[in-house]
Amino acid sequence: MDEYISKQDAVDAVKHAWAKGIEPSQYIESLEPADVAPVVHSRWIKTADGAECEKCGREAVYQIVNDHWEYEPFCPHCGAKMDEGE
Repeated sequence: MDEYISKQDAVDAVKHAWAKGIEPSQYIESLEPADVAPVVHSRWIKTADGAECEKCGREAVYQIVNDHWEYEPFCPHCGAKMDEGE
């Protein structure tokens, strides 16, 4: 599995290495990986009773925004971000 580090940590490591005349990769390799998870994308599919998540098939959740109902921007069941097809 891939490991990720923050951009700022990488920049700081390179600056520190250059200041000491050392190869930056040594500092970057010693950085702790960030706690990240892959983003899952999906979309709400309209059904006869409302909508469901294309990824997990569970029922959509709604919220009131500016006095009208809108679908949530993510699926609360599987965590998918609802931005496919936009």
